[in-house]
Amino acid sequence: MRPRWEGFRCKAPRSVAGIPPQRPLIGMREKDRYVGRRRPGGPPETRAAGSGHTEVLEVNRFWIGIDVGKRFHWTCVLDEEGEQVLSRRVQATEEDLEILCKEIASLDGERKVAIDLLGGPATMLEVSLLANGENVFYVSALAVNRARDAYRGGEHKSDPRDARVIADQLRMRWKTLPEVRPRDTAAAEMRALVAHRRDLVQDQNRRIARLRALLLETFPGLEGVLDLTKEGPLTVVTKVANPKKARRLGEARLARWLKARGVRKAEELARKTAAAAGCQRRELPAAETKAELIAEIASEVLRTKERLKCLDRHLGELVDRSPEATVVRSLPGMGPVFAAEFVSEVGGIDRFHSADQLAAAAGVTPVLRASGQVSFQRRSRRRNAVLKRVLYRSAFTAMVHHQASSEFYRRKRAEGKTHRQALIALARRRVNVLWAMLRDGRAYEERTPEAA
Repeated sequence: MRPRWEGFRCKAPRSVAGIPPQRPLIGMREKDRYVGRRRPGGPPETRAAGSGHTEVLEVNRFWIGIDVGKRFHWTCVLDEEGEQVLSRRVQATEEDLEILCKEIASLDGERKVAIDLLGGPATMLEVSLLANGENVFYVSALAVNRARDAYRGGEHKSDPRDARVIADQLRMRWKTLPEVRPRDTAAAEMRALVAHRRDLVQDQNRRIARLRALLLETFPGLEGVLDLTKEGPLTVVTKVANPKKARRLGEARLARWLKARGVRKAEELARKTAAAAGCQRRELPAAETKAELIAEIASEVLRTKERLKCLDRHLGELVDRSPEATVVRSLPGMGPVFAAEFVSEVGGIDRFHSADQLAAAAGVTPVLRASGQVSFQRRSRRRNAVLKRVLYRSAFTAMVHHQASSEFYRRKRAEGKTHRQALIALARRRVNVLWAMLRDGRAYEERTPEAA
């Protein structure tokens, strides 16, 4: 009968060189147990033998790949030869994940774990593995999909196959894979808040676009004279969204109504509204229904503006409490929102050994494409989109408001670069500055030409 230990299948242990094993070796075949010689690629352990000779004992290595799912995960364990030791389904509950962590910890040797997703349904799995002291690495789902085609039957996709591909990719590439580390609480809060803020901004842009479209179909003259991204004009259209109602209310009463609600330049807004209403006498189709929709959408836009202000205040407080975010915020063009987004995406700067690695992760470095006599560079398609947007937009802000950045931008334009190329070059230069600032823990200091 085949023995079992801690839920893993193993072979019955045998004594080697007269030394009985202390406990079963999980998943190790007899040919995998090297004594007195070293297996290529693995660091040996040594101990003194009784005859005075040094005996070399191999360290067993296990590679664990976990295909992440919403309801359950699939786990595959490979030994150093790439042979499967375990392949089973694990429910995505805290209890089952703790059992899995204990089973992984019971493996007699060095262990490394890889997952194909970060955050979301993998959050509990990440926390459980890291809390149990496991070395966790990240293999992107795109890399798994592409690597699967290189295996026999690569067109077939299943959770067990994906888990095995993840484990095998970890076995071959673990030195180049990004390591998953415990997330700082402040950085996790900033990440959640900036993600929610992005959703609110996107929804806000859609509402404003819909508001403009409806107002053009109801009161086109008013749409042309009001800036519907500001609170005052939005307050106006919550009250009068068609010319008939604006004429009935009148300029004076509209001005008093706006003043009572603390709207700036109430008289000017009332005068523009009355003038636009006087220029339109024809009532357009479904004007009353569309006016109600305009008032409702405008009220939603105003409420979202208040929510965004509260979020920005909260982000500002988190940035002030975070040393890394405070350093990032000191760079010209980096406000509290950009600083929070940067820190939440980058995490610890020690993940990147140089500014070049950080720039490559953000996708602000050109990619070489060369074959034979053909050689050219193109922009990177594999990048952190959020990080690239933060660097690009902060570079644009610095180009407008910061003298040194503006001079650098104009110099690149004089060299023949387009506007976008010059901004990317400025963003790349700012990556060097940001990396050095975070490495040294020092805020940005403007250097004068004499000091330079």
